[in-house]
Amino acid sequence: MIRDILHRLRSIFRHSTVERELDDELRHHLDLQADRYLAMGWTRDAAMRQARLDIGGFEQVKEEHRDVRGTRGLEDLGRDARVAFRMLRRVPLLTATAIITVGLGVGVNTLVFSVVEGLVLRPLPIEKPGRVWFVQRLGPFVSHSFPFYTKLRDRNRTFAQLAGYRITMMQVETPRGPAHAWGYLATGSYFRMLGVKPARGRLFQESDDLAPGSSRYAVLSYDYWQMAFDGDEAVVGATIRINRQPYSVLGVAPKGFYGTEVFYRPAIWVPMMMQAQIEVGHPWLDNPNTANTWVIGRLADGTTPVQATDDLNAIARRVAVESGTSNDEPDLIRLTRPGLIGDAIGGPARVFGLGLLALAGLVLLATCANLAGGLAARSADRQREMAIRVAVGAGRGRLMRQLLTETLVLVVMGAAVGTTGAALVATALSQWQLPVALPVQLDTTIDWNVGIFAVVAAVMTVVGIGIGPALRAAKTDPHSSLGLRDANLTRKWPLRDVLVSAQVAICVLLVSGSLLAGRGLMNALRMPLGMSPGGVMTASFDLGLAGYSRAAGDTLRRRILERLRVHPGVQQVAYGNSLPLNIDQSTTNVYPADRSSMSPRDSMSAFTYQVSPEFFGTLGIRFVEGRSFTEQDTANSQRVAIVNEALAKRIHGAGSPIGRQIRFGRAAPPMTIVGVVETGKYQVLTEAAAPAIFEPMLQVPNTMTVILVRSASADVAQTIRQVVRETDPALPLMAIRPVEEMLGYVRLPMQAAALTLGAFGSLAAMLAATGIYGVVAYAVSRRRRDLAIRVALGAQRRGLIRLVLQRTFVLVAIGTVAGVVLTFSLRSTLASLVYLPAATSPWSWVAVVGFVAAIAAGACAWPMFRALRINPATALAAE
Repeated sequence: MIRDILHRLRSIFRHSTVERELDDELRHHLDLQADRYLAMGWTRDAAMRQARLDIGGFEQVKEEHRDVRGTRGLEDLGRDARVAFRMLRRVPLLTATAIITVGLGVGVNTLVFSVVEGLVLRPLPIEKPGRVWFVQRLGPFVSHSFPFYTKLRDRNRTFAQLAGYRITMMQVETPRGPAHAWGYLATGSYFRMLGVKPARGRLFQESDDLAPGSSRYAVLSYDYWQMAFDGDEAVVGATIRINRQPYSVLGVAPKGFYGTEVFYRPAIWVPMMMQAQIEVGHPWLDNPNTANTWVIGRLADGTTPVQATDDLNAIARRVAVESGTSNDEPDLIRLTRPGLIGDAIGGPARVFGLGLLALAGLVLLATCANLAGGLAARSADRQREMAIRVAVGAGRGRLMRQLLTETLVLVVMGAAVGTTGAALVATALSQWQLPVALPVQLDTTIDWNVGIFAVVAAVMTVVGIGIGPALRAAKTDPHSSLGLRDANLTRKWPLRDVLVSAQVAICVLLVSGSLLAGRGLMNALRMPLGMSPGGVMTASFDLGLAGYSRAAGDTLRRRILERLRVHPGVQQVAYGNSLPLNIDQSTTNVYPADRSSMSPRDSMSAFTYQVSPEFFGTLGIRFVEGRSFTEQDTANSQRVAIVNEALAKRIHGAGSPIGRQIRFGRAAPPMTIVGVVETGKYQVLTEAAAPAIFEPMLQVPNTMTVILVRSASADVAQTIRQVVRETDPALPLMAIRPVEEMLGYVRLPMQAAALTLGAFGSLAAMLAATGIYGVVAYAVSRRRRDLAIRVALGAQRRGLIRLVLQRTFVLVAIGTVAGVVLTFSLRSTLASLVYLPAATSPWSWVAVVGFVAAIAAGACAWPMFRALRINPATALAAE
């Protein structure tokens, strides 16, 4: 009989899917029949044989599924997936919402991880990168003087090789004409220490970098070779002109190798011994007080970083004793991972990246909570379906597998959407040029590590979302589920309610972070910089690259300023070698001239600038006391300097420093302090009060020139370009831009943090709103009969609202309190991401709580409206 029924069904449903489902159901009945005989004491083989005879015709089914343990897993997975697709098509709104939500959660985490991996976690493309370390000195400045580097190189016993390098700019003549190019000055050991192999020709080595001025060699980056020289093979071995001097091109660096800083895209490498010819007019290789050299090294085999650190610090202390600058500091040097200028950028970047990844993880957690709540509600509605399946013989493991498969299908589709979106955004970020003068670019493309992270995030999402409904299905009791009693209504705190509180807590945390980030950004935009940059335009050029002598350079700058002053709208003009908060900063150790010890306790590292007399007025730097420079402060007059308040206080205490003298080392000439200006920001906005010293450009020449023009004219940039062209048509201008635009790169981290936290907060708010809506809507639908009876008995609207929303308000209140506590506990993490205000205003918390309350009210509005419009007759008739 069973065989006839099966044959007729097969004649109607020829599709293989139906056959598999029927065979599977028949197998479950066989197992149930066998269990009865096993309970009677039969052996397993006898029970199974008798069950087949009772059902009849099963031998044919057995032949079709002979190796149930070999191929059954894949067949079951495919069948469960097809059933899952059918079930999800029945609830298109839930399915679409789930796919979008999972896509946002997984996509955001994948994108954030791609940024963190590209900036912090990905090793340099060099040989054995784990053995290479950045050697930095302690304090805010990580670089060393070149003489100190040579002592470390020659005396250390723990590094196989040490190399020094520096970012610099030069003028290169290409087939398209002369152009500025950013590159590296690097010692001869640089490429061999890194284990880099050339794409063409060869790379320079120690023998190419022996004596100052004798190493006229160059190595091109692969990208620059393709862009500037069209990939011409004949360039290798040919002579090109750099800063108007001939250099022999030894070779081309390998494709994808950009040196030892992950964010910097150099065009060219030149040996360090050519520093005086590359940075014309400012030689510093022999100056022990000029710390312009970054140091990187490869550990010798069998040496640990701790041993190397101890060795280098012992050398540093011996050098300090030899130079008469010893002190009581136990450590002077530390090793850090290369790629981000040691801790100068690496420290903040690592904290920022890991904090951002943690917040992205909270977004994924909110995503899981949102979907888990929705699936929990749906599984409650499917309890009767599950009970019937159990009653007719379906195993509890089968129910769990089916629900987990449905969750897997949702997550796979959502993760595919999210990862695709993350890849597109990551590619766009990799092609985005940051608003800085340097060739800075981030590599955030999706690689295998990012792909593995996306898979792990998806698996965690499957577990987080699907395990709850699956376990509940496994515990289905047919007797209670098929009755009139709803087990979910009798449970005091269902899982979906707990998940809503969790979503609200995460929402409060991320919205608070967004608000704090916004306030921090506003504070950063309004914070005192020690200058007034508004309305000031800058133009940069290098007189050394243009071949000017010192006297000719002074004359040219004076002529440019004289011509600019007479133009309408121009209020003030000046020049300097750099500006505070510009990307090009120099530091030097400063000592009181009246102290003979010259020990580190008597010194400090200060930012140094060479400027014209009008520099302070044009840039809006306020004088505290003393005077500015004059045209009489020349090379033939007494050396003078202007210091900021931080330097004056550190060296001279509370008294006035006017008339006192300082110097840049024992052999340097003394400088008399003639003025004190307010302390500003010089490198980053979050820095503490840093010392700074200003010198007259006429006394301390510098070929690098930044023209400053304060003007109310809208076409001031064109005016500057015209004046420079009239003064010297061959003088190449690097950039003409407002100072406010120049400050963009120092504000970029805060702007990025504010934007990211704002996006996270918005996403968390959306998830919280949908979660609250789902709980209220589900409560209304499950209590429809109860509400209809109350309406029929004359219940007031206020009572119905309280009945429906009372529990929701409790959940929102619990989540809000938990979110506020969580925000306070993670305040240090948020502080590492943005420039936070000194204290959190109570109004900030009022705004956050009000925002969450508005979200809750908006999410409850429509379900509450439906509850108030229930028609008792219709609702009871449906029941």
